[in-house]
Amino acid sequence: MAYDAIVIGGGHNGLTAAAYLGKAGLKTLVVERRPVLGGAAVTEEFHPGYRNSVASYTVSLLRPEIVRDLDLPAHGYQTIPLKGHLDLFSDGKPLLTTGDEDHDRAAVGRFSNRDYEAIERFGAAVQRVGNVIREQWFKEPPHLGGGFLELLSMVGAGRQIKALDPADRHLLLQLFTSSANATVERWFESERIRNLYAAHCVSGNFSSLDQPGSAIPFFHHALGEFEGRRGGWGMAKGGMGAITQAMAGAARAHGVELRTAAPVERIIVEAGRAQGVRLEGGEEIRARMVLANTDPKRTFLKFVGAEHLPEAFARDIGALRYGHATIRMNLALAGTPRFAEIEGAEAAIALGSSITIIPERAAIETAYRKASLGEIPDEFYIDIRIPSALDDSLAPHGHHVMSLIAKYCPYRLADGQSWDAIGPRVAEQALAQIERHMPGLKSLIVGRQLLTPLDLERVFGLTEGDIFHGRHDLDQIFSLRPHPDAAQYRTPVKGLYLCGSGSHPGGGVSGVPGRNAAHRVIKDFGRRV
Repeated sequence: MAYDAIVIGGGHNGLTAAAYLGKAGLKTLVVERRPVLGGAAVTEEFHPGYRNSVASYTVSLLRPEIVRDLDLPAHGYQTIPLKGHLDLFSDGKPLLTTGDEDHDRAAVGRFSNRDYEAIERFGAAVQRVGNVIREQWFKEPPHLGGGFLELLSMVGAGRQIKALDPADRHLLLQLFTSSANATVERWFESERIRNLYAAHCVSGNFSSLDQPGSAIPFFHHALGEFEGRRGGWGMAKGGMGAITQAMAGAARAHGVELRTAAPVERIIVEAGRAQGVRLEGGEEIRARMVLANTDPKRTFLKFVGAEHLPEAFARDIGALRYGHATIRMNLALAGTPRFAEIEGAEAAIALGSSITIIPERAAIETAYRKASLGEIPDEFYIDIRIPSALDDSLAPHGHHVMSLIAKYCPYRLADGQSWDAIGPRVAEQALAQIERHMPGLKSLIVGRQLLTPLDLERVFGLTEGDIFHGRHDLDQIFSLRPHPDAAQYRTPVKGLYLCGSGSHPGGGVSGVPGRNAAHRVIKDFGRRV
């Protein structure tokens, strides 16, 4: 065998896995289809003189344990905290919070006399129950068909849940089984604050906000950690590509070989075992083990082939639900954007904050219904960053770069439409919605990059444009992600492992699936399984 392990895909999880494998002394190769490493976490010049995080765009879920284990700061990883959070409502009114209690209490008080305290209570409670979930991130989910040892692995989680007080245990169960709308109606009195919190479940969902389980994305916000602060958010200096370049540096330091422009055509399966990969063009590379950072459908149905899989398993993988498709835009701006309702010092804070355009809940529901039918919504949920307000290395002096993600967007369009044809029109629709809150924005645009759901699939290999490699519905998480027979990173094909976002604990730039898969491989390699 030429290598102990081959990792398919040089995104952040693949690089994390490779670095851990190299650190353990395994001879490891990463093969990446694009000419650059990083997968969707890359920084690129999208217009002359303007650089930005092209797809992934924010830091919170990257685990500090991984940063320490791989010594990423030694390889160039630096962080910058966001200044605050700006939510822009459909009537034009803004809500800017900065973490300063007096400021934030007054800001929320414009809409409700009691919801500031409710926000504090809710945030603290979600953090407490989120600690239980956080503790499960670095553990393999128990196998549903396992015996005593698998049941024993659940004892720790059971003890943690039992240690919660009854109200927190109730909340834990509610967030898994209740709807986003029911949750916000239970906690908040102001319809504006209800809109805000319900809308923030859109980023990790493709479902009705009335659907049971649609409150699960609240955990995503609770699980974040930035510079030691739970629930904190920030960015990487130099963009998201600085994270993956640091991971690549760590991998190289441990002897990992990294190849770009090396697209995989097939995983070589002989006698029921993964034996390596065949690249497009015919080159075959052999290894004892293969780790796939690609999503489950691409891994099993394209690279392995149903003929090498149990029939029921292949059928179940084909039925996995995707649906986190978005349109993604990067804008080069010849000046500083301004806000319709914010001026002075607060405007400077807002530029360096996370910015979200929040439709009313009824509009979000309509948008979901239209998108599920393959139609373009009339109003988007839009997440915006202006990273150059915090990192002046990304744009010329006095200029800026802006990134935005708009949802809901269907991958499959109705009436035979194609994204190549309608993409520019949809982009203009999103920009018009933003300009109502940021007048004059379009006049500042000197360059733009548009990535439709189809582009995300073509450029980054994200099946159906799904940035999370599959929805986070109740039947697609934990021991069911992506399937009970592949939830522990091993798969029905001996020697083949999953290390991407389609495995536990799921999407976002956390590095945890890569780390966990590497640990499983290291254990199995030691036993020569």
